[in-house]
Amino acid sequence: MNRNSIYLIILFTFIWIILSESISLWPAAAGLVVSIVCVYFSGKLLAVEKISNVSFWRLFIYIFYLAGQIYLAGFAAIILIIKGARSDIVKVDTKLESDFLKVILANSITLTPGTLVLELKGDIITVLWLRDKKSDPHDLENAGEQIKGKLEKQLLKAQK
Repeated sequence: MNRNSIYLIILFTFIWIILSESISLWPAAAGLVVSIVCVYFSGKLLAVEKISNVSFWRLFIYIFYLAGQIYLAGFAAIILIIKGARSDIVKVDTKLESDFLKVILANSITLTPGTLVLELKGDIITVLWLRDKKSDPHDLENAGEQIKGKLEKQLLKAQK
């Protein structure tokens, strides 16, 4: 069992305690056992060893950052829809080296209101993007930075 597995067990146990809404011995012990079993089977069935170049502490912080960005993007999407929006397909180039973090970035983009990932191939993420009707349709480089900008910067911090 490596260091990342121990971090995952602690994280899953913490989530179990929160979801069970009880900070007593038996629910915590049950959460610990379930967490160990989950990490064991995920290690057997998934390629967890490929996630070795990621800081799980930074990834844990990223979850809260992403929740805030989803909330803010929701309001921005509402304003776009009211003002008038159009959709474009944008190819976004990422600087992330880890395939695991690229998938997290793609999923984060999809979770953000107004964007939907169509394809992830290598370093290129193809995104269907909702944007202002009055914006320049040829300014796709700036569009890519707007889509991935803050999310990718946070994920770059999680990359070792």
